[in-house]
Amino acid sequence: MDTNIRQDAYDQIKYKIIHFHYLPGQKISEKKISSSLNLGRTPVREALIRIEREGLIEVIPQSGTYVSIIDMQHASDGRFVRECVEPSIMLEAVVNMSQDNFHRLIDNMQEQEIAAENEDSDLFFDLDQAFHQEFYKAAKKESVWDWLQLNNVQLNRFRRLRLKASDLDWQTLLRQHHEILQAVQKSDIDNLNYMIHSHLHLMLDEKETVMRQFKDYFDTGEELGRNN
Repeated sequence: MDTNIRQDAYDQIKYKIIHFHYLPGQKISEKKISSSLNLGRTPVREALIRIEREGLIEVIPQSGTYVSIIDMQHASDGRFVRECVEPSIMLEAVVNMSQDNFHRLIDNMQEQEIAAENEDSDLFFDLDQAFHQEFYKAAKKESVWDWLQLNNVQLNRFRRLRLKASDLDWQTLLRQHHEILQAVQKSDIDNLNYMIHSHLHLMLDEKETVMRQFKDYFDTGEELGRNN
């Protein structure tokens, strides 16, 4: 089987879980996913095995396969790791930032503004991801970014869900991204460190609001297999 087909199946299914096209607790099936995504059963089956290992789905014997609910302990641990790692990444990025890196960040910010204006939360999250990833690229630490994406899926789910919360303002994220980019442009390391910590700390500030609004998406101790 073509490796690209396997990867495409994995990428599409994982994207739909992280972006809440498949909801936490929702029962899913290999057959329905194959049909809806126009993919063969074998690559879908293999993709689901990979995704189960990452904790995004759970197989309940004699019941079925379900999208896992969000593990907030893992999400909080993921935020902690990012807050430890990212200031060092930003320092490396400031030292090694190329004009191409900087221009891509400028273009990204413009696209973020449009996505926010259009309330396109899928696109906004993807641009948010690309914004941070560009600093890892500038720092020549793309493998670190890839590791984080593989191990921080619960954090990414929470961050994506945050954009769905009706009483949280996207402008806070936009403002912080603008301030981070300005600090990088000025090589203002002290201010940059402060802003990165504040930006990543936002999750803690907003956690209760998001969990209250989407309480069914988080672990309450109930058996997942009952949620059909």
